[in-house]
Amino acid sequence: MKVFITGAGMLGCHTARELTQKGHSVHLYDLSPDPEYVAAIAGKKRLTTSRGDLLDLPNLLRALAQAKPDVLVHTAGFIGGQVESPPYRGFQTNTVGSVNVFEACQISRIKRLVHLSTFGVYDWNQIRKGPVREDAPRWGNRFYPATKVANEVLLDAYENYYGMECVRMRPTGVYGPGHYRGGSGGGIAMNDLVRACMGDGPIELEDRHVGPNDFVYAADVGRGIALACTAKDAPGKAFHLGAGKNYGPADFLRALRRLLPGREVKLAPGAGEKTARPRVDLSASKRILGYEPQYSLEKGIADYMEVVRRHGFWH
Repeated sequence: MKVFITGAGMLGCHTARELTQKGHSVHLYDLSPDPEYVAAIAGKKRLTTSRGDLLDLPNLLRALAQAKPDVLVHTAGFIGGQVESPPYRGFQTNTVGSVNVFEACQISRIKRLVHLSTFGVYDWNQIRKGPVREDAPRWGNRFYPATKVANEVLLDAYENYYGMECVRMRPTGVYGPGHYRGGSGGGIAMNDLVRACMGDGPIELEDRHVGPNDFVYAADVGRGIALACTAKDAPGKAFHLGAGKNYGPADFLRALRRLLPGREVKLAPGAGEKTARPRVDLSASKRILGYEPQYSLEKGIADYMEVVRRHGFWH
């Protein structure tokens, strides 16, 4: 199978690694791919890359004509505060760029499109208890979730009008080795924490580090996306990709003290006092995709540190 992935960032590259290890061919399409990062995370076998902007529809169509993919995975776009810097740019990239991807799929007759959304699409102010299923009401009164909700609604229309096989992925708080050009605040916070873990001296866990939140390792999300590329009953549905639990301050203290015996690990004043969101339901992902998270918080942080040690770089 040939898979075309927009975005050579953390999720694009972890998905590519999962797919190529299963024998599939992957083409990564990115505005400015980082060859060092791509090689470190995704490898080099059965993998090609090309440069291109989501807003350049003719170039995207040329790349698809050359790659001839069976499936397109759409991960590219801005995250969090980057969408608001300024909002018009964020809207152009996230929503107009996504419409270009949808349009390119139907023109190129690519049957299956796996679209990366977020668990941020939900109206969390109205959700009081979990586990939260994929049919929970959506809402966005900030630009990042608003663009993601808009993309999902537009994808519904494309799916209905053109008969496309569309799969919507809603990962939770993703962390892992990445370059964070897209603006993942949570990813940057975890990157800073891992950097501290690999240094010397005491570690102080700030509020931005410890949630509570469903922190899911990028390798788990990449595997879930890869499963969605072939799962028979996935089209027309949305799926959560998460750890299946909310990790809070006590979990971080326990994990880091096990990983770093002898190091002082403590909470900063006020860290972890905010209320956790209800956890998301993974039952549909497990039943239909065969998804099962394999990385606990401790195992995910340990693997993160090992990747950095092995490749000798920070992003």
